[in-house]
Amino acid sequence: MKDRLEKKPERLSLKKKGEYFEGHHIIPKSKGGDGNSGKSKNSPNIVLLTAREHFLAHWILWRIYQDRSTALAFHKMSSVNKNQIRVTSSRGYEESREAFRLTNIGNQYGKGKTKIISEDQKKKQSLFMMGKYVGDLNPSKRPEVRKKISDKLKGKKKSDSHIEKIKLRMLNEEKVICPFCNKIVDKLNGKKWHFEKCLLSPKPTIRSTSNFTKNNTYGCKKIQDIETGSVYNSIIEASQHFNVSTATISRWVKKKHRVTLLTNNEVFINK
Repeated sequence: MKDRLEKKPERLSLKKKGEYFEGHHIIPKSKGGDGNSGKSKNSPNIVLLTAREHFLAHWILWRIYQDRSTALAFHKMSSVNKNQIRVTSSRGYEESREAFRLTNIGNQYGKGKTKIISEDQKKKQSLFMMGKYVGDLNPSKRPEVRKKISDKLKGKKKSDSHIEKIKLRMLNEEKVICPFCNKIVDKLNGKKWHFEKCLLSPKPTIRSTSNFTKNNTYGCKKIQDIETGSVYNSIIEASQHFNVSTATISRWVKKKHRVTLLTNNEVFINK
């Protein structure tokens, strides 16, 4: 490693000209080593090795430590993918497979075992994922992705077995009774629309809105009762008056059933 560290500047220039080298941690990351193997220029813990040297380095590390982390790294050197095609000796391949087998015996990754995640690992995963897929970073929120999903599912019918499973699940779900409207509903609907959120409650809390109102299509607009002419300042106010969900009011607006939408004090005509 000392010799290859001295040759690092030379190998960096050769790499720029197209020669193939791989970054390698002198002190493995599992043993406290730092640095990014893909950014070797400014890290004293990263050396550039040929594919053969890299394989031999991990072989030696396995023989030194004989633990799971070095076994996994050694075994990985025998695998191939679309970017890396490795040709190893039969003896090296055999020992890497044996190392992988031995370090898998009796651990949480073995067959029939439940994976155990430590609290430290959970914290690391949480920090790594924090803010990663929020808002516009979430692919499922992008309009083009949502359209693609919608087009794929449009017109797709559920199989008879799928429908039966849904019916069976709904029948087996625990039911609850709302103390204000006396409706018998499943626990999920009860939590979302009833009890302290029930419109018949003396002091109803703010109910969660549908996607319709989240998108502000009609949520902040005035709603008018077609029969009486009464005007409500929002879709939520209208839903509280009619004792229905905001999603129902939005459907009524679309179909001009019972209510319509007011924009700038003029009746909005749905096309």
